[in-house]
Amino acid sequence: MNHDFRRAYPYALLAIGLTVPFCAAWGLYGQTHSLLWILIAVACGLEFFPLQLPGGRQWSTSVFCYVWAADQFGFWAASTTILFSVIAAFLRSVDGKLTGAHLRRLLISLGTHQLALVPAYAALRHALFLPYLIRSALAAVLFELARLTALACFHGSMRRLGAAFGALRGLHPAGLIIPASLASLLSAHEADWAVTLPTAALFLSFLWLSRAHARLADECESTCETYRVIAEHSADLVLIAAPSGEITFASPGFLASAGLSRESLVGRSVFDLVAPEDFARFDELFTPAGADGQEHDVALEIDGVRVDVALRLTLIRSGTHSASYILQARDLAPRLRREASRLRDERLEAVGQLAASIAHEFRNPLTTVMGFVQLFRSQFDELAPGAYEAIWGELERMKDVTDSLMVLARPEAVKPIPCDLAEMARAAIGACEPLALERGVPVDLGPLPPAQVLGHPGQLRQMMVHLLRNAIEAAAETRGRVVLWVTSTEAEAIVHIQDTGPGIPDSVLEHLGEPLYHTKEKGTGLGLMVVHRIVQQHGGQIHIRRTEAPIGTAVEVRLPISRR
Repeated sequence: MNHDFRRAYPYALLAIGLTVPFCAAWGLYGQTHSLLWILIAVACGLEFFPLQLPGGRQWSTSVFCYVWAADQFGFWAASTTILFSVIAAFLRSVDGKLTGAHLRRLLISLGTHQLALVPAYAALRHALFLPYLIRSALAAVLFELARLTALACFHGSMRRLGAAFGALRGLHPAGLIIPASLASLLSAHEADWAVTLPTAALFLSFLWLSRAHARLADECESTCETYRVIAEHSADLVLIAAPSGEITFASPGFLASAGLSRESLVGRSVFDLVAPEDFARFDELFTPAGADGQEHDVALEIDGVRVDVALRLTLIRSGTHSASYILQARDLAPRLRREASRLRDERLEAVGQLAASIAHEFRNPLTTVMGFVQLFRSQFDELAPGAYEAIWGELERMKDVTDSLMVLARPEAVKPIPCDLAEMARAAIGACEPLALERGVPVDLGPLPPAQVLGHPGQLRQMMVHLLRNAIEAAAETRGRVVLWVTSTEAEAIVHIQDTGPGIPDSVLEHLGEPLYHTKEKGTGLGLMVVHRIVQQHGGQIHIRRTEAPIGTAVEVRLPISRR
């Protein structure tokens, strides 16, 4: 649309709108027929009862009052009817005091109505060969099309014009025929009121039914939208299936994260979504007797994606329609993770209680034995050279086990203090350096920026020592190496330990940290149990995964940053 035209067009509409009061004054001056005032009153009243069109649009049947006034009393009488009708509609839509913007909108509306009156009036005057019923309907349609076109040019949106025309295409033929018939009866020289009055009653009933239908349609749309939003945003998979098994509605729910869409499910058989081992069981559930509304654990397999779900089937019957099944599937993975975490915590608690009693009974005798072994060191060297080192090494190992049991039993009664994980990492490397030299495993240090966390220095150092020892022992099997580095974010400090050992099988990963679970020939499983307990006590998380390039194991310990 030309830029100059778009700038000048609103002013042209305002100018045309200003002419309407003058045209109305001229029409009232030349025509004071009482029927015109009745017609004006009817037009104003019809503005309060518009016909509802698809898409939420409305169509005012007062157009037929303009057409009838133009046919009976001329163009100026039609302008008079337009003036009062538009003012009535304007006052109905305005709340509060009037402003300059309101008056401008009123004049624009008057201008579009006055422009639309021209083709309607021309149709009435030049299509005399048509019956009045058809002429009046044609004039009303031309009026509305011209008005919508004028409004679309004002807004500069042809898309808006297309939407308006689409709404008019949805106008029921009765919306044209009934008011056109009423206008035709009233225009007759000798009106037959026995026919005219029932037609008027029919017209008013049609308006009332239109409003009732629009209200019900709005309520239905609102209800459908509510249920659609619930279904679309539900974390569950919601399906509606016919008795044959064909899916008629699908809300992917948690399966959307796997790249599945509604289109990939609708039209398929619900039996195609069930894992083979649960097919026979699902066949029993997908019956009127089996759809009891209770949850059943079932495995689904959709396009290669396998999900364990709690499935609830419900049979619904709607009036005369055939029965359907509602299937609601809830992903069991979060619940299984919570149960596994709860079981692990319960096992740790049980082991902790056992460790408390063992460590208490073990620690004091062990301290006494270690003291006497040191006291008689010279005698051991005289009787059997190397005996002292062997005995002392085993006693140190027993002491490490006892210390681990004490960590599992209860946290140290020490107030948490700010600790730098970088310093803890350097201390752990120093403690593990003899083991690394013995096994021939190089330990590389990555970036170690300061990372302050709130915790117990002894426990954090012990945690890193356990992880480093495991990494060194794993790397020794393949003559690999170990890398340790620290990173941090605004919320977390992260310790990374990665080795190039043989890697941990997936079947083992899910059991790491469980009480007394170990993979070493002489292991006890206490090391990773201690690490998990320390991380848990410090409000952190530990992630252990297998790496492929290079093959090995990567450990991440995430601890909250100290805000002090």
